[in-house]
Amino acid sequence: MDIRHLIDHGPMTGVQLRAVTFCFFLNMLDGIDILAISFAAPPLSREWRIEPATLGVVFSAALAGMMAGSMLLAPLGDAIGRRKLLAIALSLIALGMLGVMFADSVRALLILRFITGCGLGGVVPTMAAYAAELSPQRHRSFAVTLVQGGYPLGATITGVLAAWMMPTLGWQSLFVLGGVITVISLPLVYFLLPESPEFLLSKQPPGALERINRMLRGMGQTELAALPSTAASSREPKGPRQIVAALRQLFSAQHRVDTLLLWVAFFMSLLTLYFLQNWVPQLVANTGQTDSQAFSAGTILNLGLFGGMASVGYFADHFGLRRVIATYLAATALTLLSFSYLQGATAVAIGLGVAGFTQGGFIGLYAVGARIYPAAIRITGIGWAIGFARLGAVLGPWLAGVLVARGMGMAGSFLVFAVPLALGALAVSSMRSAELSSGSRVALTPSPKPH
Repeated sequence: MDIRHLIDHGPMTGVQLRAVTFCFFLNMLDGIDILAISFAAPPLSREWRIEPATLGVVFSAALAGMMAGSMLLAPLGDAIGRRKLLAIALSLIALGMLGVMFADSVRALLILRFITGCGLGGVVPTMAAYAAELSPQRHRSFAVTLVQGGYPLGATITGVLAAWMMPTLGWQSLFVLGGVITVISLPLVYFLLPESPEFLLSKQPPGALERINRMLRGMGQTELAALPSTAASSREPKGPRQIVAALRQLFSAQHRVDTLLLWVAFFMSLLTLYFLQNWVPQLVANTGQTDSQAFSAGTILNLGLFGGMASVGYFADHFGLRRVIATYLAATALTLLSFSYLQGATAVAIGLGVAGFTQGGFIGLYAVGARIYPAAIRITGIGWAIGFARLGAVLGPWLAGVLVARGMGMAGSFLVFAVPLALGALAVSSMRSAELSSGSRVALTPSPKPH
């Protein structure tokens, strides 16, 4: 029996659908956790008298943490398992979010946002790997991108809740809400998420056979009588050496070019994405609009992002990842250029929605990473690509803060950030194996059927 082949060509069972749905929920929670600071920014900056440049640093703190989490924490998922990594990452998120209740200085807020980001850096690539490893091949791109689509939906919900909660409960209420939901989600990881079957097969921790058979029973498939030989896996490096070995594989002759292009595409996309998500509410407020109108602008942007993230996988399954992602990113660059000509609140709102929708196309890069890397280095590959991209995510809000401090408005800022999106589209277009399916196949011995 070949479990990878079984999943690739089998139906989407209830076990798999439940797991993918919960991954969507966790990414939606991430949207609440990371964007809480964006919607809290207008009242926070007034209450604490934070200058635009300093506010940009506050925005970037969680993104710096996400970079550290993606590059240092996420690779543990390939060594200790997906579920254990999630438990560690969610605990860090809860600590960072709930700790904001006691923050009394910008320095304390920076530390807490960094801790939250570290946890988020572990969650995001793990969700992409889960969706890829538990979904049939014909639905894989859609599943991976749909799961990531939970992020902007959570950000949209944050905008709605901000307008309702903050006037009476204060800006800290958003962080308390995110922290409480994160704590509740911790035990659900063990009830709703099975461990990756590919991880169990390659590492064979205690109880691996029963855990695999439990999943096979839930999928209505024949159980295994035994696991494959561990002779090869016993010679694999352990601990930190395993992570170093995985990093070397990322830059082997087989993966080097696509790894570099994936890093560039992610970097350019996140540079612009986090500028938009963090600064749109503030840029709208700077035009003289009310906080409510600023929240609405951020909500429209994130609704567009959700639509783009949810749709890119569908089109990629029909027209190819490389072509669809490059088209989306190029369209975003053109949309941002058009803001110099948009007049009136309605036109700007439509432009933000379109920009969000097409910018959402970058989420297909998670599916690219899930395809080009085998299971043994999948989370490491996706995590390091995102980790490098976090440099862009940190740079974007900071650069925007500098531009705003020098008097640049929305249209001028959008003009600057259209350039990296065009470069990202070029990087995706240059990839050559993004369309290929990955995943090692291991021959297994099924248990005999009862007579």
